[in-house]
Amino acid sequence: MKGIDELKKQIYQIAAVTDRGQRLNKLIAPMYKEKIKEMEVLIDRLASFNSAVSEEKLSGEWELIYSSVELFRSSPFFLAIEKALNDESKSSLFFKLHQLQVGSFGLSTIGRIVQNIDFEKNEFISTFDTIIFGLTTIPILGWFKLLPTFGGRVITLADELKLKDNSLQMNLLKTKVSKVEGLNKIPIFSKILMDRWYPVKEVWGKLPWNKEIPSCELSIIYLDEEIRIMKDIYGSVFIYLRPTISLLKLAQTS
Repeated sequence: MKGIDELKKQIYQIAAVTDRGQRLNKLIAPMYKEKIKEMEVLIDRLASFNSAVSEEKLSGEWELIYSSVELFRSSPFFLAIEKALNDESKSSLFFKLHQLQVGSFGLSTIGRIVQNIDFEKNEFISTFDTIIFGLTTIPILGWFKLLPTFGGRVITLADELKLKDNSLQMNLLKTKVSKVEGLNKIPIFSKILMDRWYPVKEVWGKLPWNKEIPSCELSIIYLDEEIRIMKDIYGSVFIYLRPTISLLKLAQTS
């Protein structure tokens, strides 16, 4: 059996080649299909190594490098929707429609996705950067941008964070969109919608089809100081790495 470092190396290679797994998404670009099975085998082999799970190991900042489904589904907001729908096919259809709605013509793309786990506060903060009009030109006729690039950072806060039986459990609390350094705010809408918390938990409970508070649970498949592999209730995979700066600090203190 290959060693842990070699397995992780191959996982990182597939994550890079497949654009965080999005080149495996049939709706986006059904390429590298053979990599799906390769990734599954690598994760199973890595999971066979005993890796102690603790709050200390989980705590801190993590960045998403691979997802077997749409990238935004790593957020507790969408994980709570998935649980509330209580049907894998219904949730899959809902997320595909959402992907088509926000990503049509490539006008909107997802940038960096980060999670911060804090057991002292029992909080889980998830963020993803969204970029709008990244490249808006007329092919062949010109190379200038027709529209400036806009964007924002979608922040979701979950509380009542718990580690139980190698799974993370939390309740969705609120969400907001904030400015990303280097990106222009969305005109008009920014003054109305951005930089204010929306009480998702309060609104959620008032909707007649929601029978429970918004919550989600993720299984921990593998964990060490560098990498974290998670699965949602239907087996979708999310792989996270410590950001480079965090790894540097870890090396300096060890």
